[in-house]
Amino acid sequence: MILNCVVHAVIRELGERFMSQRKAFLLILVAAVLWGTTGTAQSFAPSSAHPVAIGAIRLAIGGIVLLVFVVIQGKFYIKSWPKLTTCLAAVSMAAYQPLFFSAVSWTGVAVGTVVAIGSAPILAGLLEWLFYRHIPDRRWWLATILAIAGCTLLASNQETVTISPLGILMAVGAGLSFAAYTLFSKKLLEQHRSETVVAVVF
Repeated sequence: MILNCVVHAVIRELGERFMSQRKAFLLILVAAVLWGTTGTAQSFAPSSAHPVAIGAIRLAIGGIVLLVFVVIQGKFYIKSWPKLTTCLAAVSMAAYQPLFFSAVSWTGVAVGTVVAIGSAPILAGLLEWLFYRHIPDRRWWLATILAIAGCTLLASNQETVTISPLGILMAVGAGLSFAAYTLFSKKLLEQHRSETVVAVVF
């Protein structure tokens, strides 16, 4: 799971910076698969492992590796960082971890993952409209329809999945946290490189 986080970030960086467009596309797909399988990875953790501890270790190791990565590249600097926006992005990412892993623990890997990941772009679009009055484009509407359809299909198949209202609530909370992280990070990306933003926030 920790490896998922680190490899996801490094692959995304390689895809964005060093590869051709086709290779970058494939690497981003691999990163997305790794990101989407963190819930599955948690299921292999010992039963005594608390979701908060799992999330904290994941962020700590992933953040340190990313920080070393940007320091080696000479891209790390602490001047001109908007403190409030940086703190809000960090708090959002920190909140995502226990909410997501708790959701997976309460309502299962499939439901927890789909609801958390599926709700994030929906909530991100709503937050952007609420705070910046920016109406989402057609791609957002298509992604929203697909996310709702996927969650509906999961909920309708109650014979093979366990639907926990508390787990669903935590999964939506994780989606909201990630949406907020995306919104705040977008502001940081206007002034700083993407890998530096991820390293500092994580």
